[in-house]
Amino acid sequence: MTIVIGKLILLVACLLFFAPTFLWAQDSSTVTELDPSIAVAVDLPKRFRFDLYAGKEKSDELASARAKIGLGVSFRVKPIFKRLLDAADSDKQHLLVVGAIYEYSRASEEDTTSIEHRLMLDATLRYDLPKKLLLSNRNRFEFRWVNGDYHLRYRNRPALERSFKLYKRNITPYVASELFWDQRYKKLNIYKFTNGVQIPVFRRTSVEFFYERQYCSTCATQDTNIFGLNLNFYFHKK
Repeated sequence: MTIVIGKLILLVACLLFFAPTFLWAQDSSTVTELDPSIAVAVDLPKRFRFDLYAGKEKSDELASARAKIGLGVSFRVKPIFKRLLDAADSDKQHLLVVGAIYEYSRASEEDTTSIEHRLMLDATLRYDLPKKLLLSNRNRFEFRWVNGDYHLRYRNRPALERSFKLYKRNITPYVASELFWDQRYKKLNIYKFTNGVQIPVFRRTSVEFFYERQYCSTCATQDTNIFGLNLNFYFHKK
């Protein structure tokens, strides 16, 4: 069983590795990048959770990607989605999750460097829909200091997912979209459309593969194809 899951992960990883080259050959005006990340989540007593992550992400200020590291803490209301009690990501069990995150990032391009300190406040609502569909809607306020200049940004990210049994494991494909409102421009300037899949490896470990299309009217590059690979670890502290 583990061998089969390993082959599935390898197949998806190969597709994500070779697809950027193919897409780049089709349209030279669209940038393509691979964004890996690793995240650790620790469930704490009294429905709190601690998160730590690091990875690479599309930069808004420069054409190059930015390296990031962040940590946060969140609080979850009493779990009500009983069918998700065995999910590795325990956030999915809760109707409402609120949290605060600090993130540091750095991007470089030729002689230009962009350094950002970011404080984020999140509130995520979840709805258990018919046909075992799970709808989530994350609202995020970002307080950003980019090279010392402060501004506010708002993001809204609805997502829809459904888990399926594959060799006794819950494989979870999902679709999501996200829009950004930036105080500097007084308008919506970034739109993201994402589809991906979460695959459990062990009981408290999962990998996530996704493809994301981003359009940004104010960035150094307007259109970007992003292929992502996230490795997630989940722990429980009693």
